[in-house]
Amino acid sequence: MRNLSLSSKALLLIGLTLIVYLPALHNGFIWDDDAWLMKNQTLYGWSGLHELWFHPLALQQYYPITGTVFWMEYQLWRFNPFGYHAVNVLLHALNAVLFALTLRKLRLPAPWFAAAIFAVHPVMVESVAWITEIKNTLSTAFFLGSVLAYLRFENLEEAETPREWKWLGFSVALFLCALLSKSVTCTLPVVLAVLIWWKRPRLRFTDFIPLIPYFFLAIPLGLLTAWLEAHHVGATGPEWTLSGMQRGMLAGRVVCFYFAKLIWPANLAFIYPRWRLENAWFFLFPTTVLGGLALLWTLRRRMGKGPFVAVAAFIVTLGPILGFMNCYAFQFSYVADHWQYLASLCLISLVAAIVGRLHLANPIARFVVLGVPIFVLGFLTWRQCPVYRNVETLWQDTLAKNPNCWLAHHNLGVVLQAQNHFPEAEAHFRSALQLRPDYYEAENNLGESLQMQDRLEEAGEHIDRSIALNPGYAASRWNKALLYARQCKKEEAYAIVQDGLAQSSVYLDGLNTFARFLATTIDSNVRDAQTAELLARRGCEMTHYFNPYFLDTLAAACAAQGRYLEARQLASRALTIASSMKNDALERGIASRLKLYESNKAYADHS
Repeated sequence: MRNLSLSSKALLLIGLTLIVYLPALHNGFIWDDDAWLMKNQTLYGWSGLHELWFHPLALQQYYPITGTVFWMEYQLWRFNPFGYHAVNVLLHALNAVLFALTLRKLRLPAPWFAAAIFAVHPVMVESVAWITEIKNTLSTAFFLGSVLAYLRFENLEEAETPREWKWLGFSVALFLCALLSKSVTCTLPVVLAVLIWWKRPRLRFTDFIPLIPYFFLAIPLGLLTAWLEAHHVGATGPEWTLSGMQRGMLAGRVVCFYFAKLIWPANLAFIYPRWRLENAWFFLFPTTVLGGLALLWTLRRRMGKGPFVAVAAFIVTLGPILGFMNCYAFQFSYVADHWQYLASLCLISLVAAIVGRLHLANPIARFVVLGVPIFVLGFLTWRQCPVYRNVETLWQDTLAKNPNCWLAHHNLGVVLQAQNHFPEAEAHFRSALQLRPDYYEAENNLGESLQMQDRLEEAGEHIDRSIALNPGYAASRWNKALLYARQCKKEEAYAIVQDGLAQSSVYLDGLNTFARFLATTIDSNVRDAQTAELLARRGCEMTHYFNPYFLDTLAAACAAQGRYLEARQLASRALTIASSMKNDALERGIASRLKLYESNKAYADHS
């Protein structure tokens, strides 16, 4: 390995990454992917690009570069998940190479071993196998590129080396790209300051002046993200009301958790149990972290500054998600594997440097120390990738490891409901409500499941409770309209529908479900194929005729009016798109309805 050229090492590293992530290439879409893709109206047309860049509320967060990459991917392969997964895996491979080049520039031992560990470590699977988390892989590429460019500008080993200012400008530009991909990268100027302190035997004030533009970018964009998280995404309320003492305990617990998962990546879960911060023994965690830092500081003259720098940079990079700022996902769990994707580089580099200083002349010893960890971690990554195959495998795995996860119960119920397994879905919705009684989404979906079982009175109680808990929740309003329609109260139903269509952001799932019911119900007193067609066309227009669900509904509405040729054309298009999405259940359903249209028969839903 030592005798190989730089390009050969990079190619081997990329090949290793592709091999261990081969299972991920067969995965489909999972949680939150629909918000960034199927329900993301900025993907359609050039106007969407304008929205991404000049409307901060166009996405969940102001990440216009991430949104632009999704826009470009959509133009290339629409809703075929293979392309999205391939890009994520390639970005991860690129990050591994950039990581190795950064460590070489810093003259750290075993840079390619460190990069290989990062490439195959199973903690990274959540970031790589989850399409939505291109935010991580993309922003990390810009982050590492910015560090490399800065190290070209500033030779930290030799203070008197002339500076090439063009590299500083390039570094700042890449840092801005990182922030606009995911603002957790705002910690970069602090990391650079730590590196300067580490490498320079004598510090001067002028050493830190070039970092000023980084702070000018990092602070406002970091604050914007925090504001959007609270006021746009919804990270406000009792669950985020923590005292300063609790936040300190949480920060220490989070650091220890991530450290442990890197060292021993067992029982990785999509959503970990949410800790109760009332336990007094949680004080041990911040005490351990501060004690460890103090020990490394004390030993810096004997063992060098490196260990302290690695641990300090690890904590700094975790800063945005330590608990001092509110994060929407804190209502589920205080930790997630994808939150330490960037920070993990720091500890991995430390471990690799320690291993690199071992004098392993014996080939067997070298294989055991260097090869075995890579093989074992790679095998664990290969085994972890199928967890993210689809939403059903994801939530089943989550419940197996975290049985009290109310979100997993609810979302698995949604999956089962889409498969028409209504009693099983009902059981999961009730479990979610037992764990979280004020869960308005579960109340609404339980009401929908009860509707499908023709238990209309009971369904109405749960839908009304959902509306009472959150009057602005569009899904429960559309479900109320559906309930009225099932009860033959068409005027009340259509009034709610008209109100929903007048909203600035139409709830697409509700629109499609209502249109589908009007087109396919066996109740002749309620069936209204013409109105169903108008509503389905509205949905198709809003999704530019690329959403298979609306195309399927529009086909059913056309068939209900005897226009079978048009129904076949629409269903065929929907089937093609569903096949590219690798949604087997949807594909089977559309295929069965297409056979009816080919026989000049309309589809009727008997549920």
